[in-house]
Amino acid sequence: MDAYRRNMDMATSYYLKRYPTAISGSIFTFMGLLPVWICLGTGESLKDSVLFYLTSLVSFPGIIMAGMSLLFLILGLALLWRTGRVIRCRLDDHGVHYVPLAPLPDRPALFGDILGALFGTTLRPRLALIPYEDIADVQVRGDRRKGFNLYIQRKSSGLPERLQTLTTLSQPQLLDIQQRVRARL
Repeated sequence: MDAYRRNMDMATSYYLKRYPTAISGSIFTFMGLLPVWICLGTGESLKDSVLFYLTSLVSFPGIIMAGMSLLFLILGLALLWRTGRVIRCRLDDHGVHYVPLAPLPDRPALFGDILGALFGTTLRPRLALIPYEDIADVQVRGDRRKGFNLYIQRKSSGLPERLQTLTTLSQPQLLDIQQRVRARL
């Protein structure tokens, strides 16, 4: 079974590959610790570098720098903690659940939606549902150079809808989703 597809009682979930999340988390963690590394570059000990960094936070620019580095550090550690567990799609008895890029109609836009749009990942995404009864057709389109996309045509709208966040899945995963959805139609 594919390492990025997990079966859980009749539901199949598709997850983001591990390496993009791990690379993003490592970069953000490094950026969060960068001021401490810069202080270490002056030749001081780790204790003196951390104390110098903490005393530099008294001024206004220091507070902004500390806030940004703390934000990067928390985001990086959260991404590293969620490596391999960032869900992209789930198929179950009700329909196709996917991570929408736009906020869902019943909730306001949040900071997590902005992160999802910018970095292609959210830490705990809320999944949107397309019921099987509303699906007329499902197709995988694309090529190796531009990538593959999953399009779902709804009976209500008639136009194929591209599921943006599923572009991170591989072609075999998208074909598996297409096959499973067509079997339910």
